[in-house]
Amino acid sequence: MRNAFDRRHSGTTLIELLIFIAVLSMIVATALPLLFSATESRILQQTISIVEQNGTQILQNATLRVHNAERIISPAIGQTGSVLVLQTGSGNTNPTIIGFNSGSIVIVERSTQEVISSSQVAVQDFVVRNTSTSATRQSVTIGFRVSRTIRLQQPHSYAQRFETGIRLHPNDVPLGASCVCNAPTCLGNNQFRWSICTAGNCLDASTAMQCP
Repeated sequence: MRNAFDRRHSGTTLIELLIFIAVLSMIVATALPLLFSATESRILQQTISIVEQNGTQILQNATLRVHNAERIISPAIGQTGSVLVLQTGSGNTNPTIIGFNSGSIVIVERSTQEVISSSQVAVQDFVVRNTSTSATRQSVTIGFRVSRTIRLQQPHSYAQRFETGIRLHPNDVPLGASCVCNAPTCLGNNQFRWSICTAGNCLDASTAMQCP
């Protein structure tokens, strides 16, 4: 009799299985939102870090170029623009141009172009103001906005504004070239043109860059 009773009650009954499934479903339903929330919070923190790192690196790159420049060519004193053109004492970096195009910060040294912002972020509202008080006391303010969009359950975007004022520390080393070239100018349709002095001759160069 005991063996027959044990055989009838061994294993899991249908009711016990249904109860187990119901409890498991409740646990999953409770845990999933918490899991998604933790994942979103972690990715948001990563996004904030990426934005801040990119903004800081852009400011550091721009500050280095401005400190090493001799003159601000454009914009003029008291004027605001979207492209900064610097005269430097080295023929390899003269002129140095800082601007932006298609959401990226671009630096041109003579004719070499470099994108200094990451493809993980977008840069907007790049503004340059020449805050110089005179031709010998020159300074500039650079500002821009860096943003990054992440997509989980819903799209989230994080943006931060960066701005700094920079003074030039020129060493007044004369330029080796002695060209009198045309001033840098915006050609329209987001094309920027400048001149490169080579062996006493002015050679035109241009690149895609957002400008008025």
